[in-house]
This record gives sequence, structure tokens and C-alpha cells, in this order.
Amino acid sequence: MAMMRATRRTLLKGSVGLALTTIGPLTVLDTPAAADGAFSFGDSTIAVVDTTVGPAELWAEVPVKLNAPTTCTIVLEYETLNGTGTIGVLPGEATKDADFFVVRGFLIFQPGEQVKVVKIRLARPLEAGKSIIFQISDFGHPLFGFARASAEVRPGDLPSVAAPHVSDDVPLPPLPSHGSVIFSDRLLDRDFANDEGYVAGGTPCWQSRLATGRRLDGNKELGYYADPSLNPETTVWGIDPLTGCRFIQAEYHQDGLSDGQGGKLVPGWRKETPFRFSSAIVTSRTLFNRITLNTYVEFNVRLMKVTGSWPGLWLLPVKPGWPPEIDLLETYITGAPQYREDVIFSSIHWKGEKGPDARGAAMPLGLIEEGVDLFSRFNRFGCFIGEQQLIYYLNGRPYCAMPNRVGAGPWYMLMDVAVGGPAGEPNGPGGFPARMYIAGVKVIQF
Repeated sequence: MAMMRATRRTLLKGSVGLALTTIGPLTVLDTPAAADGAFSFGDSTIAVVDTTVGPAELWAEVPVKLNAPTTCTIVLEYETLNGTGTIGVLPGEATKDADFFVVRGFLIFQPGEQVKVVKIRLARPLEAGKSIIFQISDFGHPLFGFARASAEVRPGDLPSVAAPHVSDDVPLPPLPSHGSVIFSDRLLDRDFANDEGYVAGGTPCWQSRLATGRRLDGNKELGYYADPSLNPETTVWGIDPLTGCRFIQAEYHQDGLSDGQGGKLVPGWRKETPFRFSSAIVTSRTLFNRITLNTYVEFNVRLMKVTGSWPGLWLLPVKPGWPPEIDLLETYITGAPQYREDVIFSSIHWKGEKGPDARGAAMPLGLIEEGVDLFSRFNRFGCFIGEQQLIYYLNGRPYCAMPNRVGAGPWYMLMDVAVGGPAGEPNGPGGFPARMYIAGVKVIQF
């Protein structure tokens, strides 16, 4: 069957020079180029292989292969579809007219891996002239379009693979041991953050804005990064009485935010309406900015599920300019029907030969830890910055890795709750404030 070849082109939202941008797996479908059931992801080509099953076979094994072992985590979705003359049913349903049992799921290629095999259970041997469609998709949830490729399962005299493919497994490394904690904070000091990043006497503290200012028009954000001492309409942060933890929050303001001169603060990209949302941000740019190689950074946070909000945990370079950037977590809480509550983005940005480049993975965390919940409990999100590789961790478990194309740093930390951008428009003010609860942060040097 003729297949569409699709190219996964990672495009950057925002402008070069901003301290904060976002990655989205924007997929562009090219003109059909070959009947090869493949698409590209960065430097990798992903192919799904046509498969035959023998006359007595009740299982089909479909290989999904990379042209070479990957250097970064790749997450794919797969599903079976009705093909020529076939009907699929869900497991447990009646099989009177069914030919196969529908399967849906995810494939995760970790660095060093190249082959994954998906098994399809047949309700009866596949008859001549019939086929089953097996489709893979670039998992970019919940943003934009997906690159897709398909293969067919057909009947044959013999299974198509005499020596069956075997899924390879290259475990990600565990956290190193015997490190030294060089920074930790629960952010509970009364004057823990301000605009300048210094309290009275010149002692450094968390800073309540980006190095470049208090807005990110390049991302088409709907929130202004506020500070309660500068924007008295806002609250921005506080202490949760139930947990005793610091929180930062994005808020809704019906009358907009004052510019202090009798007018309203207005987004540069949408000047017809004022900022009706305030965002919240704290960075360690002045407080602690010595994160470098062989260092592990961990944030212990709980989020709130508010449509249109965009919580993030980043590492940004001390040296002015952008890129590079390390994104431990970006959560685009959209109102889209396909929104999944357990999905986060983890990514890197660097300056490539042709300008800014990026790699990232949208990861369903439920595949890493059963019962994970971003919104009802605290979770620890960490990143180990190695000389060759960056490893991302959830509650101490590695789930994602990227080649170190961002360099040695040094870096500082950023935590924020933004509004709009890739998260889209909020569905109203009712869900706000959108909070990030912070139980603590720490930096360990190995």
C-alpha cells in the first residue's frame, strides 16, 4: 500500500534572545515520497514493517525499527485499524464477526535502542485477501499534528519473520550516589523573592522576573509576570496552610493590570485587550547560579489542573543570550479532547549549525510509575547533567534522556506558571488561580 512519508520538524516558539521559549513537535507532512511506511524524527528514520502471518497463526508480530540506535528518547503511539475486509474488536467483546483484537499503546525508544515489536492477537486465522492496518504516530500530545506511518498485516504461507525480531532494551542509568548537596531551599522565607533578586543589605534571593523582563510576547502568552510589590492587584505567591509549602500562582483579573500611569498593561502581540491574567515566576539567577556538569537538580512540586495554564521547570544559562535551555517539565493544560493528565514535555534547546535547534519528548508518566498524579500529590522532577548525556527522573526513576548538546552551563533554576501560549486560551476565569506548590528544590554535585 502507498504510504505517506512525514517529516517531524521541531519548530521553536518565541524569539532568539528571550530567556524562555517552548518546544512543540510541529509536524509538517511533505509530498508523498516513497511507499516505505516511515517518517523522520531529528536524525532518525522510523519505519514500521509489513508483516505476514501463516495459515495457522493467531498472533501477528509487527516490528517498528529505527535506521540507527537513537540518541534521544522517542515516544510513539500505535494502534490497529480495520483493513481490507477485517473487523477489529476490543478484548472481551464478542468475536462472531471479528478478525482481530484492537491494540493501542505507546512505544518508547530510549538511547541505544533500535527495535520494538508489537503483538496483535487474531480472533481467527487471517483469510486470503484480508489485511489489518497497523499505524504508528509521533506522540506530540497535546499539541499540533502528528507524523504517521502505516504497515499491513496480511496472510501468507509462512510468517514473514523466520527468526522473530526481539524488542531491545537499554536501561537508562540510575541516579549516581555519594553526591554532595550544594544548594537546597523550601522558599519559606518571608522575603524569599523580589524584582531585583536581592534583599536589604545585598543578600541574594529568588528573583520574580525573567532576566529580560516581565513578559514574553514571542510566546503569545496571556499573562504578565507580576510581583506583588509592583502589581498590587496581584497576590502571586503565599504559603499553603494545609501543607506548609510555598506556592506561586497565575491569577485572573477582570479589570486588567494597571501600568501605574493610569493605563493598562497590554500584550504586545494582542494590543486590543489588556492583560487579564498575571503569571508567576521565580528564578535563582541571583541566588544560586552554579549548576554545571555532573550535577543533579530536583524540584518537588504539585500542580493544579487549570485549562490554559502552562507550568514549567527550567534551567537557563547564566551567560546572556538564548539558546541553550534545559526544560525538565512543561505541562500544557489544554481544553483539547485528547488532553492527558499524565503527560509532560522534557526537552533541550541549543544552537545548531543552522540556528536554534531542539529535541524533546512528550512522556506519559503513567508508563513510568503506576498511579502517578501531577495534581493531587507532590512529585520529584530531576535532571542529571552529564558530560555526554542529560537524564530526566521522576521520583528517582529515569524516564527520558537527551544528548548533551547544551554544554556545561553554568545554569540557574526557574519555576513558573504561565498562561496561554501553547496551552491555548483559558476556558474562563473560574479555574484560577492556577497554582504550583513547591515542597523544595535541591542541587547535588557528584
